Amino acid sequence: MRRSTLPLFGVKVIDFGQYIAGPALAMILADLGATVVHIDPPSGPRWDSPANAILNKLIVQVDLKTGGRRRLSGKRTS
Repeated sequence: MRRSTLPLFGVKVIDFGQYIAGPALAMILADLGATVVHIDPPSGPRWDSPANAILNKLIVQVDLKTGGRRRLSGKRTS
């Protein structure tokens, strides 16, 4: 199946999830055609889950504890 025919093609999602439910849902959204950007802390994922296998997701490591990065993430989600 072509990606452009999937129901969520063109939808952009930022995944801040770190445990099971968030990454699993993001994986489902990506499988349905959404563009998913997964945000990890600089130390990597906090939970080793099969959903963190990141199929069809982009991974970005961001330190959200610093002010500048927090503003960047707020702009991306608005």
